[in-house]
Amino acid sequence: MEEQILSRKKLESLTNDELRELADTYGLDIPSNLNRNFIIGELLEYAQELEISTQADRDLNYVEYEEDDGQDDGELRLPKSYNETKINAILRDPAWVYTFWDISESDLQSFTDNEDFLNLSLHVVFYDSADSEEQTDSIDLKVSLEDRNQYILLSSEKKHFSLSLEECCRGKPNIILAKTKRISVPTGNELLKNAIPGKKMDFPPLIRLSGIDAVLRRQYLDHREMFSE
Repeated sequence: MEEQILSRKKLESLTNDELRELADTYGLDIPSNLNRNFIIGELLEYAQELEISTQADRDLNYVEYEEDDGQDDGELRLPKSYNETKINAILRDPAWVYTFWDISESDLQSFTDNEDFLNLSLHVVFYDSADSEEQTDSIDLKVSLEDRNQYILLSSEKKHFSLSLEECCRGKPNIILAKTKRISVPTGNELLKNAIPGKKMDFPPLIRLSGIDAVLRRQYLDHREMFSE
């Protein structure tokens, strides 16, 4: 079905508005100044990726997951909990951080026994630099006892932060249960921001080894109108 819709012959018969509407349907970000030939190229590239992905799915052998019934069948399985109160965080990109944590049985029991217990909280603290001790901002996110992971949207202005899992009780300061190390968000290379094909750039050796010249040239050949003033 997809291959029939996204054939070159079919796409060339569509109007510019129909092409853009089709691109929106498939979630493709098309610049407003891109002409129809480039839009058709983007859609055909999407069709090729879709075909490769579909073929890969056909080649997979799916195994239905079976819940652990407590019987030892000799197969190794990851435990649902390591019985340790701990928190970790991984940057998905400069805007989002994925955090995950575990809680020991003794801590869970203490929450249940404590009549003043309210909830758990993710406390995010921001700093101006990697070694600064002064906090510039913070946010708190309420989580339940059943939660074990959370995506957090970071402010683009904050480049250094840490997270802590905290116990919130009625009438008492929060208790830190676990904390991550200081995390720094990577910033863009100013040299790359101003890089365009044909412009002489003094790239550091490591960036040049990545093949940046070929990447820029390929980007220009595929998307020339994006480089025009």
